[in-house]
Amino acid sequence: MDLGIQLYGILTHSPLPPEETLRRTAALGYTLAEPCIALDPIPGLEKVFWPLADLPRYFALMAELGLSVPSAHIAWSAPLTSHIPDLIAVAERFGVRAFVVKTPRETDDCSLQAASIAYMTAADALAEHGAALLLHNEKDDIAGKRGGKTVCEHLLDLCQGRVGLQADIGWALAGGEDPAALIRRNLHLFRSLHYKDFDAAGKPVRVGTGAVPTQACFDLARAHGIPQIVDQDSFEGDPFEELAAIRALTSSWTGARANTVSYLNILDWETGEVRTAARFDRVIEAPNWMRSTGELVYNSDGLIYAWKDGRERLIPTGPCNACNNDHVLAPDEKAIAVSHMTFTEGFSSRVWIVPFGGGEPYRVTENSPSFLHGWSPDGKELAYCAFRQIDGRREVDIYAIFPEGGEERRLTFGGFNDGPEYSPDGRYIWFNSTRSGLMQAWRMRRDGSEPTRMTTLEENCWFPHVSPDGRRVAFIVYHKGHLLPAEHLPNMQAEIWAMDADGGNERRLCSFFGGQGSLNVNSWAPDSRHLAFVSYETV
Repeated sequence: MDLGIQLYGILTHSPLPPEETLRRTAALGYTLAEPCIALDPIPGLEKVFWPLADLPRYFALMAELGLSVPSAHIAWSAPLTSHIPDLIAVAERFGVRAFVVKTPRETDDCSLQAASIAYMTAADALAEHGAALLLHNEKDDIAGKRGGKTVCEHLLDLCQGRVGLQADIGWALAGGEDPAALIRRNLHLFRSLHYKDFDAAGKPVRVGTGAVPTQACFDLARAHGIPQIVDQDSFEGDPFEELAAIRALTSSWTGARANTVSYLNILDWETGEVRTAARFDRVIEAPNWMRSTGELVYNSDGLIYAWKDGRERLIPTGPCNACNNDHVLAPDEKAIAVSHMTFTEGFSSRVWIVPFGGGEPYRVTENSPSFLHGWSPDGKELAYCAFRQIDGRREVDIYAIFPEGGEERRLTFGGFNDGPEYSPDGRYIWFNSTRSGLMQAWRMRRDGSEPTRMTTLEENCWFPHVSPDGRRVAFIVYHKGHLLPAEHLPNMQAEIWAMDADGGNERRLCSFFGGQGSLNVNSWAPDSRHLAFVSYETV
């Protein structure tokens, strides 16, 4: 899941100019940024509360760095309604989809009523331009009560559902409220999640290290496709080192799948029937189908296993003991190429080849992160998704490399590109990309030329897999309102669709609970009729 940073804290504590602070933050892997915008001047705080006149250069830089801006906090002194034209201009020019306000300092009934009228007026005007107004809870408006509800929730009620909620789970806990309960009560208004953290004594600490139930709230937000923003405004050491630690920690949350049961399923493309072949009391992911043995090969707990007729065996992978769900069998099935993670470098993965008949595994890619998806039918090339810093920006593209290693070759430019897989005749590489907005399935020549969009759904389409006979393509679909186009997460409602290899005859095959790990690699059976996938149950 994309993770954002509320810029107030880092801009306040960074010794660097705002421009260099933004560059350092983006380099840590943050992809969302939430600035503070001053609708009226705030003398002396221009570094933190950006004046309207400074927005063009800051937003241009954030776009260059790959930092999207889903929302912005706003501060004002003149009546908010007088600034509605400014908010509309910012929304239309810079693509900001939500503006965040706070409960007024005075929380008597008259002040709250006046605030609700101003907020609803602004919210209605913004809605006409595709933007929203969100209320950010503070400690005091959680601790205070109105009619049995927190002041924050009372104000939301006064706004009659026209203003959404940006839940700050740190302030919720500090105000005496269970953060997860606050979110659940207001799911219909919940639009953004802010992380602060405190220890048991109420002292601010680094996000993820205190008493706030960050993992539980993360899972809630992830399940509903809600943007997540680190609101760290208390730093004890180097602020960038602390942001790096937070990023590493929250990356581990995305893989937290305790108490998950996995089901290995076989889908009949012709009849639509799904047969559940096996149940596992742990997470298994991404089955490959072996022609030679009829086994299904998958990863689980960092290792690779093979299963057939109720029997599971471990495939030795030597030093590759942290394999993720991006693995591919060699065309002659004498080896398997895996994406092996390491945990001493932050977000890291490299491609390795593991021989089946003896011999030592060897590393193919030097650069990281690299996530394998395709092995050409002639055995001469591997294709993978790679995250690279290029001209100061994080780019996610398709690369190719020889199985013996060497220099990698970039094949895509623009958008978030993933899931490369060769067609059975070796002429094309299928992949998924956000270059047209939503995630869609694409096809290009093996050298990267002639990229062509193949899916037409107004949903997010991931991991197109071509059947062995080359006639049809299966892919996984996430509903566009459930997550960002560049996200593919576990434990979500998802669907499997198929289409003809020319892009026609798109149709849904089944709906299930799963997502990440369900259909990451090509799991067509040799008969081109059956497809293996994994569904999940949380217990």
